[in-house]
Amino acid sequence: MVSFNVEGVRRTAVLVVPSDVTKPAPLVFAFHGHGGSGASLERNYELERLWPAAIVVYPDGLTGHKGRTDPEGNKTGWQTAVGEEGDRDLAFYDVMLTTLRSKLHVDPNRLYVVGHSNGSAFTSLLLNQRGGAIAATANSSSQPTASELATDPVRSMFMSMGTHDRVVPYANQRKAIPIAEQKLGIDPSKTTTRGYFRMEHGRGNLELDTYVHPGGHPTPDAVPRLMVEFFRRHTLSGG
Repeated sequence: MVSFNVEGVRRTAVLVVPSDVTKPAPLVFAFHGHGGSGASLERNYELERLWPAAIVVYPDGLTGHKGRTDPEGNKTGWQTAVGEEGDRDLAFYDVMLTTLRSKLHVDPNRLYVVGHSNGSAFTSLLLNQRGGAIAATANSSSQPTASELATDPVRSMFMSMGTHDRVVPYANQRKAIPIAEQKLGIDPSKTTTRGYFRMEHGRGNLELDTYVHPGGHPTPDAVPRLMVEFFRRHTLSGG
């Protein structure tokens, strides 16, 4: 567990550093869902096991965000709109990124953000507001809004969603797919499908991966590995 001072507030995260700190390392931020914690997402995703060379950060949210299952905002979560809670989570991200870059050998071309549910919504906000430095993003059980996609920087994207999701309805999530396809210039003739997983290729090295499964809100076991494989195909300079 590490801590950061963010405008006088102590914020915490689980930080996993690779064994060899002399080489430039990818940096992955992974944001938990509403009511979760960095430690719980680490147990579920184990990104550091799937990508031992990466620096992985699992930050902890604060109470206050009013989610679908927590209208009073009593559980931990993340802002999902500019200005919410004084932009405290955008500030947290900025402090973490600056601090880690100053203390560790971070590869500037390999910064990635992934999130589940409310953490996925914050991932979308980060791409929209801080996307200049982000190489690629992965969303699970909550997808970018049409307005975010319209103003996001052009980046390869990964989207996982369940057709029986009772928290964030699939009918809402799937609306992001055709917008992203158009934004990335997807060529329908360059599509591969394997089970629930579909990989689509667009302009240059741009890529849209979707994992549409028959389950509910939780992230399927197969998804974290697919996310890591997706991240490893993309750098900030290479699409």
